[in-house]
Amino acid sequence: MGLVALAAGCAHEAYQPPPARVEAPVGSASFEDCELGDGSSVPSHFPKGSLAPAGAPEQALGCGLSGQLHALGEPSLFPLPRAAEVYRVLWLRSGGHPVSVRFERQGEVGQIRGAQTAGKGLGDPGDLLEESSAVASPAQVRDLWGPPSAPGTVASIDSGSLWVFEGARAGDYRVQIFQREALARDPAFDALARVLLAASGLHVQGAVY
Repeated sequence: MGLVALAAGCAHEAYQPPPARVEAPVGSASFEDCELGDGSSVPSHFPKGSLAPAGAPEQALGCGLSGQLHALGEPSLFPLPRAAEVYRVLWLRSGGHPVSVRFERQGEVGQIRGAQTAGKGLGDPGDLLEESSAVASPAQVRDLWGPPSAPGTVASIDSGSLWVFEGARAGDYRVQIFQREALARDPAFDALARVLLAASGLHVQGAVY
């Protein structure tokens, strides 16, 4: 997964599916149409089969996430020009507002855009609540671009939060999804999530989990 990082037990534990780390489907990618709450429809932000094996559950997840990103004012990251280098995290909480933070490299610096809506979880995203912007220097960028793997089980927000990391670089697109407990077990992505949120300047209420 290509992303950026900015510098600075119970015996019956609930089952956690492995995080899905994939690259864009080989060949011509296709996108499902997603209906929004107002009756309109938009193409999914995610290529078919990129979040999990293609099927109704994967389509429902992709459309749910796409509805949130649409309300946050975020575009699809696939496809992008080969020269583009963009990374994004989408954070959904059952008890908090949806949040997105996007980093776009522009020469030797980077632009950060943050946004949050008035909704909660994967429900109606509501209106745009806040939008922010910031600049990142080259010294603040650390590469986490890793090898791709096959799509995993369709993720859910049952754990209380869902994190969707995306990256597009040199024409290659990657996406990785973490549920709450899985992210806590991955120090690199956990730190990345927290630092991106802090760098965005958004006024996020509550704990980061």
